[in-house]
Amino acid sequence: MADIRSVHMLMQDHERFEAQLDTLRELLSERLAAARAELARTPTSLRRRARRRIGELEAAIARMDRGLYGICRTCGVFIALETLLAAPHRQECEACHRPSQRRAAV
Repeated sequence: MADIRSVHMLMQDHERFEAQLDTLRELLSERLAAARAELARTPTSLRRRARRRIGELEAAIARMDRGLYGICRTCGVFIALETLLAAPHRQECEACHRPSQRRAAV
């Protein structure tokens, strides 16, 4: 049976993770607003990249709403917080992202 201290520690972890998710949600929202503003300023011939960026950010917010955010789509492990802070739209952990980067470069 769990003791009071372990329950307290679990609650602290939960609160910390919730705060991290709130930070990441704000970051995603800010980047989405910036991407939409960029799309409005982008010439029609160059909008494909801006639309893709908007789609990636909207998909990340949708994953967050469904409770799937921060989980690697390839292997199922949690994506490091540092990775998500740098690229909040990421869907793969570092180990799975590197091989796909190599394939894209070929």
